[in-house]
Amino acid sequence: MVTPEALFESWLAQRSGPGAADLKVLVRAHPEHAAALRGLHDRWLRSQSVLHEGSRSGSLAARLRAAYGAGLDPRIELPDEAGEGSSGNPPASRAQRSSASERYRTEREVARGGMGAVLQVWDVDLRRRLAMKVLLGERAAAESRTSVDRRLLARLLEEAQVTAQLDHPGIVPVHELGLGDDGEVFFTMKLVRGKTLGTVFDELAAGEGGWTQTRVIGHLVRVCEAMSYAHAKGVIHRDLKPANVMVGKFGEVYVM
Repeated sequence: MVTPEALFESWLAQRSGPGAADLKVLVRAHPEHAAALRGLHDRWLRSQSVLHEGSRSGSLAARLRAAYGAGLDPRIELPDEAGEGSSGNPPASRAQRSSASERYRTEREVARGGMGAVLQVWDVDLRRRLAMKVLLGERAAAESRTSVDRRLLARLLEEAQVTAQLDHPGIVPVHELGLGDDGEVFFTMKLVRGKTLGTVFDELAAGEGGWTQTRVIGHLVRVCEAMSYAHAKGVIHRDLKPANVMVGKFGEVYVM
């Protein structure tokens, strides 16, 4: 027995061909599946609406709410490690949209190096805080339509691709490589909170923070394990130092 799903899939495949029949013809030919076919057609129309809106501004969550109703989005908000809640209605100073993508709101700059800056952003779709890396000067270049330094862009892409392929608990995971409407390239990753290993060393020496040599050595072992994994993949860090290792308050250890 042919299922409604199979009938509808066949109808979709023939829609662009010569002599394609409309939905009414399909329903008349299979009256026993009329309700199911109409339901499949309604869901297909809604999905097409979402895809069409994908080329416009706004987050995916907002487009889904527009297509399927506001009740679709549960808007789940868990407190993060810093005790901060939702950024759904942040203060004006933090509510700036990142030009990288309508999905992310820029909250603050976390760090800055010779090549790029790391921003703390709010993910509108998944309602979580992330870190976003962008090239320094790329935003201004995109706005003025001047050329971005191709070498720096290649290095950013290399960093994103290499880090994303290092699947290890001690290496920060990359979530998305993206291109904003203004041409700005970015990638997002887990936002790591905590202290640098250098700070941990200082606290151990001062007898602060409840650190013991055994506990700190355990963290060093985890750094070595992460580096051993990276080396097995043919990746060399080239700037490994205490300032580039983060230790979380729940025992997380990340090589940055």
